[in-house]
Amino acid sequence: MRLFVIIMLLQLVFSIHASAGDNPFPLIWSGFSTSFAGRSPEQRNNAALAGRYIDGSIIPPGGIFSFNELVGGRSRGKGYDSAPFLTSDGLLQETPGGGICQLASTIYNAGLLGGLEVVERHPHSRNVLHVPPGRDATIASWRKDLKLRNPFPHPLQIRISSDDKRLTVSLRSPLEKDFSVVIDTEQVPLEPLAVAGKTLQGQKGGRGFSTATWRLIRKDGVERKELLSEDVYPAPSRIIAGGGE
Repeated sequence: MRLFVIIMLLQLVFSIHASAGDNPFPLIWSGFSTSFAGRSPEQRNNAALAGRYIDGSIIPPGGIFSFNELVGGRSRGKGYDSAPFLTSDGLLQETPGGGICQLASTIYNAGLLGGLEVVERHPHSRNVLHVPPGRDATIASWRKDLKLRNPFPHPLQIRISSDDKRLTVSLRSPLEKDFSVVIDTEQVPLEPLAVAGKTLQGQKGGRGFSTATWRLIRKDGVERKELLSEDVYPAPSRIIAGGGE
């Protein structure tokens, strides 16, 4: 609660500076953009709506960004549409707010490139298309959150914009970034399991991945490498038609 009050006070102070024509965050610290190709209008609306709750937020030095704390509950009463949401079983389920995980994934990647520390992040149950395997982040009610910590001695501001084609997240700073970041993901393909089905039509299945994602931070000629996550995205099962009892 105390940190939330500090964040609100910082936002008030910086908004006063901005209204006076003095932008306290003139420099782009990092950024990432994802495509809305293949996403439904409902999913795009949900991602854009959730983004409005986060846009302009400030992460103070040592502070933690929490997706759920800023966005809150997702319901029809708040303007969210029912849209497909990928469950822990790998199934698509219509639910208000479906599609906001793309926003979480985009923020996650901007945070990784900006050197933020990962406090909490959860992968999807299956591979998603808008980011590479190992670089996604899912949100589920209040059970799964995305939390990123600002380890720098100055605040960072989150800016979010979107249109019908893309969703873009940037971190803005009062100072120039004096380091570079490279994200490297190692993938091992996983073949689908073959199971017997009672239906007359089978299912081809698909490829899954086992991933290890690393972050390389270079500063003053020194490189530091850290393991961010090890994730498994199971392959959809291959169903053999007529094999069930």
